[in-house]
Amino acid sequence: MTDQATELLQAGPILLYDGSCGVCSQAVQWVLKHERQTSLRFAPLEGPIGRELRALANVPEGVDSLLWTEMRDGGVHADIRSSAALRVVEYVGGPWRLLAAFRIVPRFIRDACYRAFANVRYRIAAQACLLPTPEERARFVGDFRATT
Repeated sequence: MTDQATELLQAGPILLYDGSCGVCSQAVQWVLKHERQTSLRFAPLEGPIGRELRALANVPEGVDSLLWTEMRDGGVHADIRSSAALRVVEYVGGPWRLLAAFRIVPRFIRDACYRAFANVRYRIAAQACLLPTPEERARFVGDFRATT
């Protein structure tokens, strides 16, 4: 594990998102608007930090899901697809936390629904580059834009 990845995750979880996906950019903006705490940081999957964290968590290169990455049991762990989305609503808290009840649905069913939505996400929202405010930029590790 590199020193940079270790240091970044020691400070708390990082949410990796598809940096060119409009839906993903809107999801990050939604988190920033609704969160009750400000410990979560963000990075595009396609950037150097995203690629490194995916590799350290053994997430295959082709997975373009939302990824919740954190240190767990002494190593880098990533929740992907529906599990990552559920971690996000738990983090945001408030009434959104109730959505975590979907954990009772078997993961293979949740992930099938997640993949079905992911397959049409570019038709729902145009490709977009996230433009955080100057205050929000400190929460983005690496470059906040997609670097494909």
